[in-house]
This record gives sequence, C-alpha cells and structure tokens, in this order.
Amino acid sequence: MSTDFLYKEYELNYEQLRFYDSRQSSIFQYLFTLTASVATAQFALYKFFTAPTQDFFRCHLFLSSIVFIATVLLFLSMLRNRLYFVLTARQLNAIRGYLLENEVPEFKNNQLYTSTDFSAAKAASVHTLQLIGSVFISSMFAGSSIYALLPAMNLQPSLGWSFLAFVVIAIVEIIFGFVYLNKQGKKTADKAIHEQ
Repeated sequence: MSTDFLYKEYELNYEQLRFYDSRQSSIFQYLFTLTASVATAQFALYKFFTAPTQDFFRCHLFLSSIVFIATVLLFLSMLRNRLYFVLTARQLNAIRGYLLENEVPEFKNNQLYTSTDFSAAKAASVHTLQLIGSVFISSMFAGSSIYALLPAMNLQPSLGWSFLAFVVIAIVEIIFGFVYLNKQGKKTADKAIHEQ
C-alpha cells in the first residue's frame, strides 16, 4: 500500500486541526469583545440617564437580549467547532498510529497521540474551559435581561429572578453542550456532521 496519500492526508489534517483550534479561540475572543463592549455601552447609558428610568431599562433589556441571543449562537458555533476539531484529531491519530505500526515499527519511543476513541466532551480541555466561559457570559446576559424586563414592565427589579435565570440558562447550556458533544462525538464523522 502506498503511504503517499496518508502523508498528504496527515499534513492537511494537521493544518485543519490548527485552524479549528485557532478558530475556537477567535470565536471566544469575539464573544468576549462583544460582551465587554455592550456592557460598556450599558454603563454609558446608565450614566446618561440621571436615574434608572423605564427608558433606561428598555434599552438595557434590548441590549442584553440581543447579546444573550448572540452569545448562544456563538456558543453553538464553538460546540460545532469542537466537534470538527475532535474528528480531525482522531483522523490524525489514526494515521500516526498506522504509520508508527507499519512504516517504522522499530520506533518505540512515540511521544505523541495515537488514540482515536477519546471523548469530544473532555473535561480537562482548553476548549471546554472556553465553552464554560461562554456559558457563564451568556447566562449573565440572560439574567441581565430578566433584571431589566421587570422594571420595563413597571415592576420592581429582582436580583432573585435574575439569578434564577442565570442558573437555569447555565445549566441548560452546559447539559445541552455535554449531551451534544457526547452523542455526536461517538458517531463517525459522516454521521456526526451530515446525518443529524
């Protein structure tokens, strides 16, 4: 069997793996920049109004809701990107394992990965920390939306309801993310990506 194809496949997959890894960081940086900018805008609105008025809370609600939706979409993009990263890493490891076994069996001191059965929902991964960070930020804006919604409707603002929204959204996003990565990560690449 000619290994030229495998060498080329390995090289291209390695480039793809680096792309997905840097893309994950880029999405997270964008999410952080977006949310920091909006939080700054909300603070500027707070300073603009001499006291928190119903108009202030309406603006706050609008901005928080838009950012909450955006952060959920970015979180979903990060989940999908993580799945692509894992599938590509498994392919790389399969090729490396094959080449080590068949091309250079005398090389016994391999220091890199050959496992192809690792979970996409890996707790000790930088990607997981970024996903949890995005969940935290998204949940904060969900809580902020609820906090602003009540006074926008002539009710008293409530930290309790805001905190409850924060906790519920965080739990839902974390569970969804874990289930999605765990379920899709067990499938072959074709089924995980094309046959949902």
